[in-house]
Amino acid sequence: MAQASVCASCGSKFSAERDRCPRCRALVKVVDHVGVAARSRRLQKIGGSLLSVALVALTAVWLLAPKKEPTAATPGGQDPLAARRPAVSARPAEAPAPAERPYMDPSGRAHESYAAGDYEAALKQLQQAIEKNPRDAESLSNLGQILVRLGRPQEALPYFDRAIALNGDRWAYVFNRARAARLLERWPESIEGYRRAQALFPNDYVTTYNLALTLHKAGNEEAAVTEYQKAIALAPEDGGFRRALGISLEKLNRPADAAAAYTEYLKLSPNAPDADKVRQRIALLTSGKLTSESSS
Repeated sequence: MAQASVCASCGSKFSAERDRCPRCRALVKVVDHVGVAARSRRLQKIGGSLLSVALVALTAVWLLAPKKEPTAATPGGQDPLAARRPAVSARPAEAPAPAERPYMDPSGRAHESYAAGDYEAALKQLQQAIEKNPRDAESLSNLGQILVRLGRPQEALPYFDRAIALNGDRWAYVFNRARAARLLERWPESIEGYRRAQALFPNDYVTTYNLALTLHKAGNEEAAVTEYQKAIALAPEDGGFRRALGISLEKLNRPADAAAAYTEYLKLSPNAPDADKVRQRIALLTSGKLTSESSS
């Protein structure tokens, strides 16, 4: 069946054999429908061939391109919060900074504000959540965390206490309260909190390290050494723990043991910012010239 033509001027339909429109007499361009169909098939074949060539070329580039070495994920061990390891201080006379726990709740508007650094907004959102549900232990603990981040640990303590009262077996609440007490230099209170957190989660190296460092701050070096050694057993690859151990050993006038701890620290962290100072300290400790007064 012959295809009809449509006049471009008036829109009238008529037989394809006509060279003029029967209504307006406008000239009609003759269309070779068979030829058009043939050209369309040829273009489809050419397009298919080009697509095949492109896919082959992309595959070759992908196979030949140098691959980046995969980045190994930091093993979380048994730490449910993947706690950060303590940073290495540049001064060998000071212990590494204590580790802190991340924000507890990984979802919700308050977390988004917290992640963006807008602590005031997160604080208001959590306060609203607690007004709606005063028994929301997670929001109570998170609000305490934000107050600590804002430099208000004294205000944070009651919120941690309320969270612990609702769920005393929640290790994170106990840990965070101990940290707030440590920031206030309430050493006995902080030590008691860390010991309670340690009992709830014995295999957490961060809890044990923070307990050791708080004992050191409180002047109980013997107990600090014991806890540092436990932390090292839990995370033997962390050089910062050995460095902190060396500091407490020096306080106990055990220069040879301190030098050994510092040496292990440098093996694990040879490019640490304070590596040269630590080497000098090792040389002094092993020289026999260091007096008990100069090691304190």
